Amino acid sequence: MKAFINNRLVLSFLLSFAFPVMTLAASLAGSLKMPSGEFCAAEKLEVNKYTGSEENFINDNFASLGAYYGRPSLLKLLGGSRKVILTFDDGPHPRTTPQVLEILRRRNVKAIFFVLGLQAQKFPELVKQIYDEGHIIGNHSFGHKNLAQLSEEKLREEIGKTSRLIESITGKRPEYLRPPYGAMNKNVLRVAQSEGMKIVLWTVDPKDWQSKNETAILKSLDRQLGFNNGDFRGGAVLLHDIYPSTVRALQPMLDRMATHEYLITSIDKLDAGSAGFWAAASPSLLRSSFFYKAFDPEVTGNQLLVSMFKKKPRVEKSHMAILKAHKSGNLLAYLIKNHFNG
Repeated sequence: MKAFINNRLVLSFLLSFAFPVMTLAASLAGSLKMPSGEFCAAEKLEVNKYTGSEENFINDNFASLGAYYGRPSLLKLLGGSRKVILTFDDGPHPRTTPQVLEILRRRNVKAIFFVLGLQAQKFPELVKQIYDEGHIIGNHSFGHKNLAQLSEEKLREEIGKTSRLIESITGKRPEYLRPPYGAMNKNVLRVAQSEGMKIVLWTVDPKDWQSKNETAILKSLDRQLGFNNGDFRGGAVLLHDIYPSTVRALQPMLDRMATHEYLITSIDKLDAGSAGFWAAASPSLLRSSFFYKAFDPEVTGNQLLVSMFKKKPRVEKSHMAILKAHKSGNLLAYLIKNHFNG
């Protein structure tokens, strides 16, 4: 009996000590930064608790403002089209951002990069490269904090410090702001407007920040853009140029968009109703593309190819017909012709 009581006392002590420690660790985990500029995703429910009602208010009352591209306005501008805006957050990263830029360069595609001030401070040459290659540089705050929870002083510091840094590197002050986690309230909108910036959120999130798996990223993108069921719809795509899995997914992602005749457009051309690409030519499928496109032999103008490859009514390949072709010395021609026809 005495031993039982002692065991209960020890267990009670451990629980009373361990629970506060675990609670403290959990509260810190949401704000910890991962190495190499990779940030832990904020707890969505926690962010919504502080910003959900505010964002709904902003969406309802400021949707007509040219300074705010919230989800409803982006859906209105892009949802009924095959236009896509590519956006990249949290960079630049010395390992993955150059790979993203190389893929976009080969495809003649432009994007908007929402850079973090602390990353821009570490890798200014990458920020300059992004800008020099014709992409838009956006402000993603300095330290990836939830801007909706900051005082006005801290909020102005997060935004202003990053804008000044970007301007010192590129010679151009950023015009677009993406609040980390999409955390929005009236204070964030007011400060952004006073800084002369437009806020840009997103409508398509393949969750590359969560899965870090290229197959999962592509499946999610296929579903959200309607590739699976033919219900095609455009949107602003949220990606991160700090994950190797996003780099691996980017090329097949662009293949899918080109296959389905999507247009990659610019945030600064939406109001003008631009229907074209940023660059001089649209993205093209590469030789490595594994997406099937039917071959029409008639486009070649070669009658031999037309006769061999053009689909015709199915021909019955009877044993007697094969035997006759063999006896007449035309077996090879017969087999080739009937193989492609049937």
